[in-house]
Amino acid sequence: MAFVLDASVAVGWVVAKQATEYGRRMRLRARREPYHAPALWRLEVTNALVSLERRRAISSDAAAAAIDILDRMQPNLHEATMPLADLRQLARKFELSAYDANYLVLALELRMPIACGDGPLRAALARAGAKLA
Repeated sequence: MAFVLDASVAVGWVVAKQATEYGRRMRLRARREPYHAPALWRLEVTNALVSLERRRAISSDAAAAAIDILDRMQPNLHEATMPLADLRQLARKFELSAYDANYLVLALELRMPIACGDGPLRAALARAGAKLA
């Protein structure tokens, strides 16, 4: 079954210090199932790697290698369609960032579970009628 891929899980695929057992299971699943993400996914994974590099958690070479891998992954990207006011309301209702709310919207629209490592998003899934992949 296809799923929505959160940036936190994807970064764990390419940065060993960010890896989890859950993330490894999702990576294996991604090899045989399609995965989707909001268009902002590209910005989020890039920002995460820039932040890790700035904090010296990874080297410049490691960040460049991770970016190369993530760039080749090519999830099925989806532009946001929800009006901003509705996205704001959803974020407020479930105490999410607008970014996480965008992942939730996509999962609900596509009727797919979300692969995520983000605590607030995970906590909101059941209340919003979505599932963890």
